[in-house]
Amino acid sequence: MSTWRFLDTGPASGALNMAVDEALLEGAAQGEPVLRIFGWEPPALSFGYGQQPWREVDLDKCRAAGVEVVRRLTGGRAVLHWEELTYSVVCREDDPQCGGPISHTYRRIGEALVEGLKLFGVEAILERARPRALRPRERGVSEPCFSSLARWEVKCGGRKLIGSAQRRVRGAVLQHGSLLIGPQHRRLLELLPAGRGEGRGEAARHLEEGSICLRECVDGPVDLARLGQCLAEGFGRCLEVEMRPGGLSPAEEERAAELMELQYGNPAWTGAVRNLSLSHG
Repeated sequence: MSTWRFLDTGPASGALNMAVDEALLEGAAQGEPVLRIFGWEPPALSFGYGQQPWREVDLDKCRAAGVEVVRRLTGGRAVLHWEELTYSVVCREDDPQCGGPISHTYRRIGEALVEGLKLFGVEAILERARPRALRPRERGVSEPCFSSLARWEVKCGGRKLIGSAQRRVRGAVLQHGSLLIGPQHRRLLELLPAGRGEGRGEAARHLEEGSICLRECVDGPVDLARLGQCLAEGFGRCLEVEMRPGGLSPAEEERAAELMELQYGNPAWTGAVRNLSLSHG
């Protein structure tokens, strides 16, 4: 039986969370596959690699609300990480469980997430999805991640529960995604720039209708520690692997600290200033 590392790194800043993901990705070719779960403290707004934050949201509003701004290594749309548990999967592109074509990786990870959620008592399903085109009247705002659809979606009650994004570099795969615990992700629309109100009501409706949080799927409070253990067990069962709990290695911690200082904690790299020229090593 293959072995995966299971890391519960707890809550951290957006800059550190994204730096850890990249540090793990850099070591994926030499190490075991990794399932990592974590939270965000303070709340953070993450953007896809190709987005320009100062065009998408009002950065002053973000600062006033205590929301950090960070750029992800992966693509996709903006996500407000507030009341959520986030997962990361890092593996080789030829990994026997989750490697292969992009859609296959999405599906296998989705199946494992669904298995973990079912152990937690959630009637989740994995559904093949088609992207929804924005209508002309909605184009005044950038569509949030949780009102859009990717290749495979983890849903509960017909609405999206987990939003994911993927990146592949040098033969390795990073896929990470947000498991919504509460409804705070919907406050993203409050952070839009002035003058971007056209279509906001429609976008809010699609966000409300298209997403659901875990508190709406279970009775009683959400025990995050138990949820994390259920996800790890779900991956182990679905992928037929042994999940080995552990922590970051000293080398991974050192690399993450370096990436946080040079990139993810750097306003110029993040895109919190205009006329940014992106570069990435």
